[in-house]
Amino acid sequence: MVVMTATITPVSPKDLIAAHKRTERTIALTQGSPTNRSTFPGIGLEPTGMIFLRGKRLTYQSMNSMAQDLDHATLTMLLSDPDKITVIADSDTRYALQAVAETEPTEGYNSIKKRLKTVASLPGSMRLPVLTDALSYRYWLPEGLDEDSLSDWADAFGAKGPTMSLTMKTLIELATSGKHPEGLGYTKTITSLQSTEVRLMEQCVWGNISSDVQVFGMLESYTSKINSLRTIDPGLLELHVLDGRVCRIKPMNVETRTFTASVSQPFKLKEGRALRMTDGHVIVETTMESLRYGAGELHAVFEQPSSRGKGATLVASAKSGAMPLYVTDGTFDMRASFPKNKRWLSGSVDRISGRDVPLDVILAGAPVA
Repeated sequence: MVVMTATITPVSPKDLIAAHKRTERTIALTQGSPTNRSTFPGIGLEPTGMIFLRGKRLTYQSMNSMAQDLDHATLTMLLSDPDKITVIADSDTRYALQAVAETEPTEGYNSIKKRLKTVASLPGSMRLPVLTDALSYRYWLPEGLDEDSLSDWADAFGAKGPTMSLTMKTLIELATSGKHPEGLGYTKTITSLQSTEVRLMEQCVWGNISSDVQVFGMLESYTSKINSLRTIDPGLLELHVLDGRVCRIKPMNVETRTFTASVSQPFKLKEGRALRMTDGHVIVETTMESLRYGAGELHAVFEQPSSRGKGATLVASAKSGAMPLYVTDGTFDMRASFPKNKRWLSGSVDRISGRDVPLDVILAGAPVA
């Protein structure tokens, strides 16, 4: 007699996330319009203008004036002025901008190509946000529609106007909606990101290796900050539990200097590291001292947050089941690091001609033509 046994294939975090996204987009389809995804806005700063395609022609329009053809001088001004926040319609428009940058005049336009490549390498730009990306961050688009299509977003929201500029203005308002919780450091971090991006654009003007290394350090800092901010977005906490960027914990004994908590899987936190604990409203600091395994569960031992803040209340509320509690890595305010090699700074370095070097290699300090 042959006994058939079923083989259970473990479900990977990637599969869980894909299933979660399908479920949310199906709910949006059932409701007949996009549903909230994040709590934070998709566009962090109030836009001053927008760039879109009219046919095959790139067009710039400030929020309070008429549209005009986009030329190198206007694009340079948008990249140089720290007060300009310009929304790019979609990925096709961004690719068209990069094509324009390839025809950049050799004099007087301050490295449009390099600055656009640097912006494109960011997880999300404060100064040149892409509207379809911002909407995809903020909302779940109904299943069957393309998140990269501005037309699909306009149809989903019933926001298609008689002109592209009017359609974009309506969608920009939707992308900028959201909360700015001070308890999570939102405004402080957005201001810091804006300042870093301004300095990035300034550094990209220069073509020497030491400047490229400075850019690399700022890119690392920027990426760390924006990823950390997005990780603690209250609307995305449960999604990030699935990929392990956030750990949901259930405290048990809480009366001593440390407390033990059961933890969600996958679990990626490291012992001895500074961590951030949040309920989606405030953040407190803690450290994970050790890991234990018992009763079929993985348990972590955390330091009690300071009794002078709201940490003790967070832990007590989570223990009683009143509020969920989450822990993530504490890289929220990582500063920029600027590695230096004094040999680079002591004199000129001969450049190698005839090479097309990728951006990540350029920023790592490789000589380019």
